Amino acid sequence: MSSSDIQEVKTHIEDFYELVKSQWPGFKARIGQEQMFEEISKTFRQAKDLKDDRQGENILVVEGKTGVGKTLGYLIPAIVFSKLLGRRVIISTATVALQEQLIQKDLPALRKLSPIEFEFGLAKGRGRYVCNIRLEQTSGKTKQSALFEDANWDGPPKEQDKDKFSDALIALNDGTWNGEKDTAPTDLSDGMWGRIAAERSSCLGRHCQRFNVCPYFNARRDLVKANIIVANHDLVISTIASGSKILPDPSESLYIFDEAHNLPAVGIKHFASSVGLIASTRWLEKINAAVLRADALLPESNGKTVEEVHGLVEDLIMHTRAMINSLRLSNFVTHENTIQRFKNGELSDEFTSYAETMGPLAIGLNNRVAKILQQLNDQRNNSIDKESFGPSILEIGSYQSKTENLSSTWHLMQAESDPPIAKWVEWQDLGSSFDFKLHASPISAAQNLAQTLWSKSSAAVLTSATLQTLGDFQYFLRQTGLNWFPATQTFEAQSPFNYEEQGTFSVPDMQECPSANAQGHTQELSEAIPRELEDLKHGALVLFTSKKQMKQVYEDLPEDFLKDVLMQGDQARSKLLAQHEQRIEKGQRSILFGMQSFGEGMDLPGQLCEVVVITKLPFAPPDSPVEEAKSEWLEKNQGNPFYEISVPAVALKLQQWVGRGIRTETDTAKIIVLDKRLKTKPYGKKLIAGLPPFKRLM
Repeated sequence: MSSSDIQEVKTHIEDFYELVKSQWPGFKARIGQEQMFEEISKTFRQAKDLKDDRQGENILVVEGKTGVGKTLGYLIPAIVFSKLLGRRVIISTATVALQEQLIQKDLPALRKLSPIEFEFGLAKGRGRYVCNIRLEQTSGKTKQSALFEDANWDGPPKEQDKDKFSDALIALNDGTWNGEKDTAPTDLSDGMWGRIAAERSSCLGRHCQRFNVCPYFNARRDLVKANIIVANHDLVISTIASGSKILPDPSESLYIFDEAHNLPAVGIKHFASSVGLIASTRWLEKINAAVLRADALLPESNGKTVEEVHGLVEDLIMHTRAMINSLRLSNFVTHENTIQRFKNGELSDEFTSYAETMGPLAIGLNNRVAKILQQLNDQRNNSIDKESFGPSILEIGSYQSKTENLSSTWHLMQAESDPPIAKWVEWQDLGSSFDFKLHASPISAAQNLAQTLWSKSSAAVLTSATLQTLGDFQYFLRQTGLNWFPATQTFEAQSPFNYEEQGTFSVPDMQECPSANAQGHTQELSEAIPRELEDLKHGALVLFTSKKQMKQVYEDLPEDFLKDVLMQGDQARSKLLAQHEQRIEKGQRSILFGMQSFGEGMDLPGQLCEVVVITKLPFAPPDSPVEEAKSEWLEKNQGNPFYEISVPAVALKLQQWVGRGIRTETDTAKIIVLDKRLKTKPYGKKLIAGLPPFKRLM
């Protein structure tokens, strides 16, 4: 950008900000917010075109703690740059709550004040919308029954479910329901929703007889006009992973990832794959009939593809059943021992043999089903009677999503890489039945995010209240693959809080160490918590790492203290918090006992939380197959999983938990950690150094 363009941007942001300061109810200017304007502007000025080299100068990582005003800090420059660069901004969040805040409150308010006209919209994945045709068929409102035989069905829906589907169809047709899963007029379970959800592979698009009233395409049409698109991390990553066109191309988009600390986990999930062996035999048994029905609509077919599909399916069923029988006889996984992971991502000889056989078969089947689907679409496009192809395209499309997943899973099961793919078999309890489920997952999202997102996006800003661990951003940069881009900028926005004046941090003397004597520590907590909260006047939050320990401490508390305690799980969260607020308003003491969700997503300003007690450092054992595989790989490469994974992870979580204490510039709070390891272990000092600068009472 030229110097005159840069000055124009600066003027637009300053003018916009002045309007917000003067007209936004209760608004208070914050230095950290103004710092964000400046840093985000520098980054967006470096926005890239598709062919440009990328070293990371177009990427910014911002830590903005509670009170900084992050949302307005990125929304104002985003609106300005969207217009000036002619590129759309995708704001991605991890939670529905933040999405609702942006769509229902912040963006409408800014549109009223903005000197720049802009439109905004909420993007959701195709699977969040109903398919009109599927809903009509499940409701029994059409004569077509092919769908009842497709890959998503074990048989026609139950009569009571049909009534719910019929109610949903009435609401859709009379306009009282917009077709979104989140606003469905009747209670539809996930299983029921899967029967009527729109899906890419079976969608007829503009050739569908319901195209003009399709909820998904209606939403897409509305989204075309939006300069600012709000989405979630799941949708952004899945769109990139699948090549879907739901969102604008990364090279044409300015990204803002809020709640960015969740990105690594979301990335791993979307590049993983899994398949149930028993479930796959069921739909494989039906696919031949569907292919025959489809082939009858293709006049130029010589039957060769049908024969090939039939042969591939027979072989897949035979080998899959052999694999199921082997797993049953060997007790490789059982109801008691539900997961068996392959060390270092290396399959056993038997599984290697299965993978070498099944992989090519699954890929071959997927290619042929995709070919049939393409032929159906081509034939429909050239046909006068387009509607006659609809049921078969829906049916084959459903199978194609299954064959694609089967192919992807076996491909990953065969894959060799460094770091390795985590591979495991799971005994899946389905209530009255079970399945053997194969899983394959990368152990890090870094490489995939670097190759599919950061190397292609026009520009990106990642922000959250907690991105630093142990005093720097390195752990987060490694997790997200941003360490591959050396010019990536990082900075911490200045907090409006005076932590040293507003809060204290203490680690009282404890006799027992949680890692050495867990039961003794639990018993000691029953005495320490009442002691530390003896002078409490209003509200407190006590955080636990396990439900079992929380219940044990609760049961061992003295009666006179117990009357003040409200424990997570005893009633709905909303009711629990309402009761807590009512007690405080009446001048009573109220002490919340909670676990992880209370430590990360709880906003209790003022008297609602004057003391935060952390009963134990929130270490999470590497007990998932992906975490185990990552630890194993680090050890194999002379790394230290404890210091490279566990300590940074607990540092991040500890920051989040500590952050429950001070929520506004007038709050005061005590932070108390009842875990002696902060004082006795070498990593303790590093954990404390990474926390806000409270007055230390050690």
